[in-house]
Amino acid sequence: MTCNYTLVSGDVLNQLVWFRAEDDGNTVGKNSLVSLVETSNGRYSLSNDKDLMISTVEVNDAGNYLCRIVTQNVQTADDYDELIVQYLDTPVVTPAQLSAKMDETAEFSTVPVGFPTPITITWIKDDVILDVSDMKKYPNSDATLTINNVNETDAGVYKCRVENAAYMGEEGKLSNTVKLITVAEFTTTSISSKSTIKGPKSEGVCNSTGLVVGMTFVGVFIGFILCLLVGFIIIRKSNPKVPTSKNTNQSGQEYMTYVEETDKETNHTYQDLQKKDDNQAVYVNVKAKKDKNNIHV
Repeated sequence: MTCNYTLVSGDVLNQLVWFRAEDDGNTVGKNSLVSLVETSNGRYSLSNDKDLMISTVEVNDAGNYLCRIVTQNVQTADDYDELIVQYLDTPVVTPAQLSAKMDETAEFSTVPVGFPTPITITWIKDDVILDVSDMKKYPNSDATLTINNVNETDAGVYKCRVENAAYMGEEGKLSNTVKLITVAEFTTTSISSKSTIKGPKSEGVCNSTGLVVGMTFVGVFIGFILCLLVGFIIIRKSNPKVPTSKNTNQSGQEYMTYVEETDKETNHTYQDLQKKDDNQAVYVNVKAKKDKNNIHV
């Protein structure tokens, strides 16, 4: 920024100082930036004994600057300059990852910051500029990207590019990348119950209904096995199988196999255990047997 002044004939420049200034012309504080005495101060320097130079300009450097001169005759004059800083911040898109069911609505958003305005935003999907001409599909495509009726083709990686009058084309700023995952629904029916599996593409998670169906099936199976076991026990008790091999009792006496006989008069059947000498030893599941005098034996 240049300090423009003209000295009166015969007068001599005594001092030249640069300050930050408010909009009303008052200096910001009493500390100067540079002067004829102090020509360098960090990022500020004095050039050609009158011009203010600022290196590595920052956004906060924007504003008014005042150049004040003092002559040998103690004449004072001020000159003002305004610094306009053009900039464009790198945009940040949120959320970083978004899952949406089929036919639902998905939204990504960003807050563009820069000067001058306006700032234009271009949305990009899978490194290709997204065609947002379909207003029903993309009702918003500026700072917020709205995607209606999500389907499998909407899944992918998204980002945006922002531009203004100072940063166009390749000088525009690209955002971070974000991801949209489409969630499919699959349904299966078993034992009059419905199980739903939901997951992103090939990934699935069973819900509680499927678990209940599985537990019901296991319960029915266990009940069936128990019924078979009880029936087997009942049949076995009513008609026990007899061993076919010889056994030895605790006293060491050897017995033959069971013998089954039928009383012709009463048609009763009984079984007994006999020794080798054919003497009766023990009755097992004995049916009532009567002699000719109708006396129980």
